[in-house]
Amino acid sequence: MNITVFGAGGVGLYFAAVSARAGHRVTLVGRESTVAAAAVGPLVLTQGGSVAEIPGVTAVSEVPDEPADLIIVAVKAWQVTEAARALRPAVGPSTVILPLQNGVEAAGELVEALGPRGVLGCSCVVIAKRTAPWAVTCLGPDAALEIGPATEDFGLPLDGVVWALREAGITVTVSQDIQATLWRKLMLISSYGGVGVLSRQPVGVTATNPQTHELVRAAMAEVLAVARARGVRLDEGDVDRMMKVFEGFSPDTTSSMQRDLLSGQPSELEFQNGAVVRFGREVGVPTPIHRTVYATQLPGELAARKDP
Repeated sequence: MNITVFGAGGVGLYFAAVSARAGHRVTLVGRESTVAAAAVGPLVLTQGGSVAEIPGVTAVSEVPDEPADLIIVAVKAWQVTEAARALRPAVGPSTVILPLQNGVEAAGELVEALGPRGVLGCSCVVIAKRTAPWAVTCLGPDAALEIGPATEDFGLPLDGVVWALREAGITVTVSQDIQATLWRKLMLISSYGGVGVLSRQPVGVTATNPQTHELVRAAMAEVLAVARARGVRLDEGDVDRMMKVFEGFSPDTTSSMQRDLLSGQPSELEFQNGAVVRFGREVGVPTPIHRTVYATQLPGELAARKDP
């Protein structure tokens, strides 16, 4: 399969590496520093204590003018619209587009920019860290994806893409309701990450302290109320399920948004807690916990982006 990966951060490098290892033709679009590093040697993947050199990944700084079978969009949430514009030369009538971002808005942005054909919604779980411009470490198991057509006008078969991803060692589940899947993940990450950044503590603390534990659950309940008001099919059982996921994380777990905010880096605040607040306002549902997270963290977020 001809796969284009757009974005050379940890997740993009990981998907490029495992796809190429499975024998797929992989082109990775990244910065000039990535292209220069790729000219020196093969992509290096570290996982489970072993280090592997992965040949066959072509790194470029501009999207090739050739339709791909699968485009993996691996940039941050705030970069999706710009990525969509750049990806147009690689989108053909049979191209499937797979966004990996947190939040519930990436697929819609791709549909708006590129049309509905071939655009998937996706919930992605993987911890991958770029350790050098052409090296990545996967911390934990291989990626797990839950995917489904973003709209009823998807118009393409999924079997080939599912097969290709599974060949790469990725767990793939086809969701029967991708909007519920995406909102369920937003419920989890925005709530434990938001409480984590307010308390400046990892899950080992927030899941065992009664006050922060209850605050995470209340934050999840706010997401549930917003989702249901928007017609998303979730219920109290989804809060119970996501709380069990939260409680099952290793004690040192922090969310990526939490880590970025606490280190002064641009984060996905706008697409997590900010999205809950924004969508809640649209449907008249109060979200005081998420509003507190968003309001208290926004000054630091703007400073990280050097906005006035």
